[in-house]
Amino acid sequence: MQDHEWFVSHAVKVEVRELSPELLDDYLRFFDKDAFTDFPEWSGCYCGFYDTPGDNWDSTAKAGPAHREARAERIRSGRAHGLLAIAGGRVVGWCNAQSRSNFLNMRRYATVVDDPSEPVGSIICFLVAPGHRGKGVGTALLNAACDKFRRDKLHVAEGYPTTNPVKRAWETPWAEENYKGPLSMYLKASFKIHRQLERFAIVRKQL
Repeated sequence: MQDHEWFVSHAVKVEVRELSPELLDDYLRFFDKDAFTDFPEWSGCYCGFYDTPGDNWDSTAKAGPAHREARAERIRSGRAHGLLAIAGGRVVGWCNAQSRSNFLNMRRYATVVDDPSEPVGSIICFLVAPGHRGKGVGTALLNAACDKFRRDKLHVAEGYPTTNPVKRAWETPWAEENYKGPLSMYLKASFKIHRQLERFAIVRKQL
């Protein structure tokens, strides 16, 4: 495991740390209190959507406690992977990034995988707390994810930015558009568009 320090705009010092059982309380505190203060409709996910088998996913608020406990158990056992951005002693951002083969359920993205055995690191979700957005936290997480993939001997970093978001009345305008990471952020980090699909692009960077 390796930690990273990044200095981002507006003099915000961010330390990026790999998720571990020791960081479980910090992870849960971020999702419980900070991550979705301006968008509570998604607050029950705990970023377990792509690590839950089966086609059904209960996105209602009443399912939040069950999702929280399932995610906590996965973190305790060392089976959950990703990166936490920490500033001022508090988690301000999260990136779900790991070997593509580690995800239990890639859902719609599984249909566009050409070679499941390819050594690819997938970047599936970003979450930055209100008040820290637009300050480079996502970029710091993206760079750290690529570094992690190199250490894990993966050859390709892959992201899935939404390029044609479906607008829903109950969502805030940026929600679906940005939770995969904006396309512009990937392109600035030297990712290239590998495939363009109806609603999202597959972007790749050789490591």
